[in-house]
Amino acid sequence: MISSDARVSLDENGAVFLHARSGIVFTSNRIGARIWQGLLDREGVEAIAARISQEACMPHDLIRRDTAEFIAELETQGFLSRRIGCRA
Repeated sequence: MISSDARVSLDENGAVFLHARSGIVFTSNRIGARIWQGLLDREGVEAIAARISQEACMPHDLIRRDTAEFIAELETQGFLSRRIGCRA
């Protein structure tokens, strides 16, 4: 789940993340921006990694691991949170 405090600017070179409440600034390259776009599009880690792997001609296992690590870092920095349970 994307934090309501996340402000993200995407361009062809990557992304700049600002956590509005804490003031944390986080930058990424084009791959990080592609991962963020995948999250915005509600794609899962597997789908994001498969697309990046195909586009970059890189091994899927490596991209899947790096994608999961990047998402974990976004969560640590407060840009994402895990959704627990379902609300009616």
